[in-house]
Amino acid sequence: MLRCAVSVLSRPGAALAVLLALAPSAQALAQEDSSSAAPTAAAQEQAPKGPADGFGLGAMLDVSAPEGIGISAVVRPVRWLRINAGVATNTLSLGVRGGVTLVPLSSFISPSISLDAGHYFNTNYNELVDRLGGIPLKTNSPIDDVGFNYGSASVGLELGKPERFLVSIHAGLTHGAMTIENAGKLLQDVTGDPDITSTPLMLRFTTPSLKVGFLLYFF
Repeated sequence: MLRCAVSVLSRPGAALAVLLALAPSAQALAQEDSSSAAPTAAAQEQAPKGPADGFGLGAMLDVSAPEGIGISAVVRPVRWLRINAGVATNTLSLGVRGGVTLVPLSSFISPSISLDAGHYFNTNYNELVDRLGGIPLKTNSPIDDVGFNYGSASVGLELGKPERFLVSIHAGLTHGAMTIENAGKLLQDVTGDPDITSTPLMLRFTTPSLKVGFLLYFF
């Protein structure tokens, strides 16, 4: 009987001894788990957030030749792509414009590729002939109500913080086209022959282009 009682009493004692022995190990494992999780949470808090990670909205001012001066709204749906649309002037007419820019890097200095297109509304381009050193026109009718379309492709560099402010410089090629509806009057004015007639005259050209731009993101 005494042996049975000792055996029964010794079993709970052995279990208690095992629990006491395992308690320090369990506490150490819990501390290791908490310490390993802490840097992960801190890293998540320090992770950069803003337009550089995705969407951004801003405004752009650029000066280019021969396209003119433009002010555009800019949308950045993803880090490497920008879409812009706005208004422009070539000092003779007002126009609309739009384009896309690919930016492969998110760094202080990054290359970029731009494709742009625009349209200038009909206006009088007689003054342009004088600016280019052409034959002075005698009347205002030869190059009146003339529209101007263009498209350009360029490559360049951008400097600044990709999520805040950028300065860019691009060089490329611009292709333009304008239609002179009253081409007969232009030829009569230039030649002095009132009997000359002509169909509408399409003028096309391709020329090197240079653009400097300033981009500011609001968020």
